[in-house]
Amino acid sequence: MMKKSLIALVATQLLCAEGNIPSYNTALKVGTFGAGIDVSRMLNEKVALRANINGLRINRNEDLDDISYDATLSLLTVGVLADYYPFETSFRLSGGLYYNGNKLEGTARPASGETIDLGDNNYIGVNQIGRVDAKIDFNKVAPYLGVGWGNKPSSGGWGFTFDLGVMYQGSPEVYANAVPNASLSQSDKDKIAADVEKERKKIEDDASSYKWYPVLMLGVNYTF
Repeated sequence: MMKKSLIALVATQLLCAEGNIPSYNTALKVGTFGAGIDVSRMLNEKVALRANINGLRINRNEDLDDISYDATLSLLTVGVLADYYPFETSFRLSGGLYYNGNKLEGTARPASGETIDLGDNNYIGVNQIGRVDAKIDFNKVAPYLGVGWGNKPSSGGWGFTFDLGVMYQGSPEVYANAVPNASLSQSDKDKIAADVEKERKKIEDDASSYKWYPVLMLGVNYTF
């Protein structure tokens, strides 16, 4: 309910702002958020309200040492930002919040008879483990701070725009699961599950430094 109310408020401000600051600005961008679109409008001579949505999906399949890896990187961010223009130029200071739907998912499938390392042990593909699934996820609500140029809705016509900043997404959460051979004993399945958990914790520890997501977006904008 709060998210819907915030989006409704931003939409109302963008579409219904009054005063001598006319029209609104749209921008098409590409960068570390993927491809995106901005819509912004001045609230007064110094401050603008901006909403944007960005996304990209990358799939990769690779066979390495007789293990088939399938990975998907999904980028999705929806932001509500305030832009402050301290000078008469289009230079701005920006801050706000993003819905952060970025995630990385993957599956490893060892070929029959090949070994796969998990935790402290090796397992034989198909005979013991059919596949291992993993996902890396982040905080869904992420604050943003940055600087930029362009998107000033009080300036008419075409222009260039860029954003440079950071989004705080917190420490990544890692999920992992192995699909063992159904014929294995329960003790063997428990052993596999314990090794998967060890591997999950190791990956989570290694990824703990990726709390800040770098943002660099470049594009063109037009004020109507």
